[in-house]
Amino acid sequence: MIEGLRLTIQGEELRRLLAQRIDDHRASAERWKHEPARTEDDQTEDRPLLPEHMCENEAERHEWRAEVLECLRDRIESAEVYRLGETDLQFGELLPEKPGWLEQEEFEERTSIGFHLGRLAKAVGGVVPRALTISAWRAECDE
Repeated sequence: MIEGLRLTIQGEELRRLLAQRIDDHRASAERWKHEPARTEDDQTEDRPLLPEHMCENEAERHEWRAEVLECLRDRIESAEVYRLGETDLQFGELLPEKPGWLEQEEFEERTSIGFHLGRLAKAVGGVVPRALTISAWRAECDE
């Protein structure tokens, strides 16, 4: 009996899928390396010019992911069969990419929690005088 959802995949197919992702990351790294060479004439509302350090970081991130996936691919036995769970599939980037709108929606959901906590902290800060220290507050509460 197998617990949870597991995919069974031949080693050779797994190596091929990882090679595809490696190629994708290498191509993305190259695009990011050439991004700083764009001029204001190339700029659009959908593709604004980006700071050079941001482009360098993205290129480095894609190169690093390609190296990680190469390390995995090189250790996969072609003749073996692998059982992969959700974590394995995500780490190996073997699942289809999320549509852009879904990625944006999830990002907004994650960041909205922090935003609301920040607003709450400001609201509490407005209720409690800033000059009031914790010890003074405790003394007031004890009275």
